[in-house]
This record gives sequence, structure tokens and C-alpha cells, in this order.
Amino acid sequence: MKQKQDKDERERKKEKDRAVQEKARRDKAALENAKKEAEQQEESKRLDGKILIFLQKAYYDSTPREYSLAGTSLGGPRMQIVSRIVAYNKSLTTLHLCRKNIQDKEGQDIARALLSNTSLRKLELEGNSLGMLTARVFALALRKNKTLRYLDLESNNLTNDTEENGGVEEMIQALASNTTLLSLNLANNRLDQQIGRQFVDLFDPRQHHQCTLIDFEFGFNNFDLKHVSASLGS
Repeated sequence: MKQKQDKDERERKKEKDRAVQEKARRDKAALENAKKEAEQQEESKRLDGKILIFLQKAYYDSTPREYSLAGTSLGGPRMQIVSRIVAYNKSLTTLHLCRKNIQDKEGQDIARALLSNTSLRKLELEGNSLGMLTARVFALALRKNKTLRYLDLESNNLTNDTEENGGVEEMIQALASNTTLLSLNLANNRLDQQIGRQFVDLFDPRQHHQCTLIDFEFGFNNFDLKHVSASLGS
């Protein structure tokens, strides 16, 4: 009888501990969400100058066709706001976001904007910190978006220091059926020989891919350039 009571007591204690841990997990998640929301609200309150003008014009589809956010600070919350508005903007055709210290998390937001945007023709993201997760979202965008012509991803880290090829591989697969992108810059992204071979296959006319790229920058990566060059020239 005592053994059963002890066992029941242990089970009750375990259940209580699990409940405490679950509550702690929920409280932590709620705190993080509240903190994130507060940061976004605070950041939006601080928007001023050039970025505020851009957001206002972009919201009302009254931007110039080409816009650069040079000289403006784009932290995480700001980049999320920019991405949400760009997703449905109809006046921008060129957006320069080079060297804005955009991280992989925010890179996904701007790539995801291309799933809805139907006006952008040129997107420049050279010199940021975009990684594999951003590459994965760009792969999705390249399958759906039918208006983007020029994409510059030079000097990022799309393979996470050659540790993760999955995102770029998915981009290559998407490019095989994309019929609108004309120019792609993936120079200086730590792409390895495996990725190089997949690009050779992508540009091999015998594979009958639909890829429409006529300008492909791939220098300063870790694969043999002459093989890709030969394939492009065939």
C-alpha cells in the first residue's frame, strides 16, 4: 500500500514539475513576444527623415521608380516594416539595400516580400549578412515572382561559411523553371565545388531548363570558374 502511495506521490510531483516548466516556457515566450512588439512600436515611433518619407510614399504607391536607402539605419524592426510595405507597393521598380547590415532573419522578410510584390524589377542586397534561410525564401520567391529581372546578393554568406548548401541548391532548382530573372549576382558567397557543378548543369543546354539568365556573376567563390564560364558560353 505504501509503495503505491509513494508511486502516486512521485507521479503527482512529476506532473506538478511539468506544469511549472510549461508555465515558465509560456511566460518566457509571452515575454519575448511582448519585448519584440515593444521594440517594433518604439522603432516605428522613432522613424524620421529619409526612411519615414520612404515608408509614407511606398505605402501610397508614390515613390520614385528607383529608390536607395543609403545613409539610413535599418535595424531588425525597421527592416520588417520596410518589407511589409514593399510587399504590396506598386510604384517601386528598383530598391537599393546594399550594406545595410541586414541579418539572415530580416533577409527572409525582404525575400518574402517578393511573393506578393509585382512591381520590383531590380533588388540590390550586396554586402549584408544574408544566410541559408534567406536563400531558401528567395528560392520560393523565384518560383512565384514573375516580375523581378535583376537580383544582387553579392558578398553575403548564403551557405553559412560553406556549412549549409541547401538554400542555394533550392535557388538553383527554382532558377531551372524561372523564366523572368535575367541577371543574378552571387559573387563572394563562399559557394563550393558542389554548387559550381550544379550551376554548370543549370546552364547546360542539353538539360533543357527554362532558366533565362543572361548575366551571372559568380567570382570570388570556391569553385572552378572556367567550367561555369565554358557552360555559359556554350
